[in-house]
Amino acid sequence: MSRPRSNSEPTTVSPSAPAPSPGAQPSSSENVFANLGIVVLAGGKSTRMGADKAQVTVDGRRLIDRLWESLPDHCPRVAVAPQKLGVPTVSENPPFGGPVAGIAAGLRELDTEWVAVLAVDAPGSAALLPQLAATIGGADCAVVVNAEGFDEPLCALWRRASLLTAIAQTGERDVPAGALLRAARQVVRVPGTGAERDFDTPAQLSQLGDVELGDVELCDGAEVGDVGLG
Repeated sequence: MSRPRSNSEPTTVSPSAPAPSPGAQPSSSENVFANLGIVVLAGGKSTRMGADKAQVTVDGRRLIDRLWESLPDHCPRVAVAPQKLGVPTVSENPPFGGPVAGIAAGLRELDTEWVAVLAVDAPGSAALLPQLAATIGGADCAVVVNAEGFDEPLCALWRRASLLTAIAQTGERDVPAGALLRAARQVVRVPGTGAERDFDTPAQLSQLGDVELGDVELCDGAEVGDVGLG
């Protein structure tokens, strides 16, 4: 997997939600889902895929559509990408600023108390939102840990205020998503189920069905998708 990791060693998964961060109120899943917004990073250089990941199709459905349609219907959401995708989309200004810049751009479009951060190349990741919501408790962030023991910072749930604070500490441009976890005071980790898996190549995606890359137009001399995923 080519996505930058937030830690160089496997992480120990927390068995339960921690005590609240100072000033934070413990949450319940119902409270989270009642005021949840979702940022979908839908860019990335896509070098190994050979096409814009968001618009690659599997069994005739684009990756952005597979993920978008799996999100809770009532939750506001925004995709971050340099091109129009047929769903609410925003880009960083200036474009191509990396994962944290993409998250910050998406966050500015939402006013919810809770914010989930997902990636278009992990089209099954929304299935983990209930576990993240049930586990976050009073922490700043809940993040999925994959089978290799590494954090997946693009499969995470944040308190809005905590995410804003973390972004202020790390800065936005050319910052990996894992830096946000290091800036948070309390992070609870949730074991993955495999739904968090991201797909970097057509061969990997073919495990889900028939893959069509389609034609991809370049943006401003850069490969389409040079935003967000890194």
